[in-house]
Amino acid sequence: MGFAVFHPSKGSGTGGGSGHHIDRTPGHEHTYAHTDPARRELNINHPLQGDWHKITLPEAINRRIEQGYQGKKAIRKDAVKFLSLVLTGSHEDMAELASDPARFKKWQQANYDFVAKEFGEGNIMRFVLHMDEKTPHLHAIVVPLTEDGRLSAKEIMGNKKSLSLRQDRYAEAVQPFGLTRGVRDSKARHTGEGWYLEHLKESHQSQNKATVPTFGLKEALRPAKYLEDVKTSLIALQQQNSDLQLDNRRRVNQVKDAQASRQKTEADAAKQKQATQSIAEQLIQAGQAGVTLNAAYALLEAPQAVKEAANAIFQQEVRKLADAQLKPITEGYYREIYQLHDSSKATKKDYERHQKYDSTETRETIAKEAIKIFNLEVQQRWGVELNPETSLHQDLRKKARDFVRELARSIVQEVKQALGIDKPRQQSRRTGM
Repeated sequence: MGFAVFHPSKGSGTGGGSGHHIDRTPGHEHTYAHTDPARRELNINHPLQGDWHKITLPEAINRRIEQGYQGKKAIRKDAVKFLSLVLTGSHEDMAELASDPARFKKWQQANYDFVAKEFGEGNIMRFVLHMDEKTPHLHAIVVPLTEDGRLSAKEIMGNKKSLSLRQDRYAEAVQPFGLTRGVRDSKARHTGEGWYLEHLKESHQSQNKATVPTFGLKEALRPAKYLEDVKTSLIALQQQNSDLQLDNRRRVNQVKDAQASRQKTEADAAKQKQATQSIAEQLIQAGQAGVTLNAAYALLEAPQAVKEAANAIFQQEVRKLADAQLKPITEGYYREIYQLHDSSKATKKDYERHQKYDSTETRETIAKEAIKIFNLEVQQRWGVELNPETSLHQDLRKKARDFVRELARSIVQEVKQALGIDKPRQQSRRTGM
């Protein structure tokens, strides 16, 4: 069972950089350079209440604030105007979830319901599924408007305890999909691979990253405030650096764990394949050994893997049998039809009969009958009959036709030689033939 990942972060400014990344805006490919263009059409921009998804993110954020803000004071320029939420899970679990469309759709709906309940459905400005990165994940952008119309990211986000409780609620929401809560108070982000580090890297390079404040006239008048701002920025930068180092170490450990898990899975798969093939071989070999076992009946109750393995081995064995017996069967039937059991004793009447009845239709009939005789041998050995619609049966028919064509040439040549009517080419030329 994998980990549930819910990562909220604050955003200031217009939200243009985040919007370009989330919306995959043409001309701003640098904001999503690590994505796979071939999978971009799999992304889903989910419809939203108020049609906010149809306009640019900065425009949606501004309109929502104008619509819902009831505060008495003017909004500060550096106010947090939106929250960026990333919702996903461990890589292996998300890949498995995405392989089941119906279940994956329910997971997306469960995430939307969670965001709507926690932040207000009317405050959701984006709810986008990204499938063009390594791990499937959702981006949600919400405006932090309180119920009484104030813009307060601090209140909406809450303190450390509130954040922990929200993580608990998120884990509960996605628990039906095999995702569980991570270790409390851990800085680890259970993404299963490095796409989130890329997200962090982009956010640190965006206009919202923590920077040391510039020193100007305004700051000179308030030096204490400037020093406090510098201290706060340095602390934020140190925290960002610490987070990246922790994430990098965790990613290295995850790679090691994934490699070990893959090796174990491959080893288990090899053992299972070997066991399956062994069972199938026993069923098939039973017919060859003359054991009174109806292989077809035995396979009816066999698992699908055994059926597939048995079918492959069965075809191999039938082809081996055909290599050994189909040509003798075809020749025996051919000679029986034309009564040419011994070419050296053939008469002119035998030759004339062969010349009269040899045709494409006759050769096709002989090939069909030879396959019927061969099919009886297969039934006696394995208790199954070859289906005329299968590629195996058609291949054997073609092989039988080739044998008949070869026999028509070789046997006629033998008869001619026995009757003395097949003179060497040089002699024929001298007599004017």
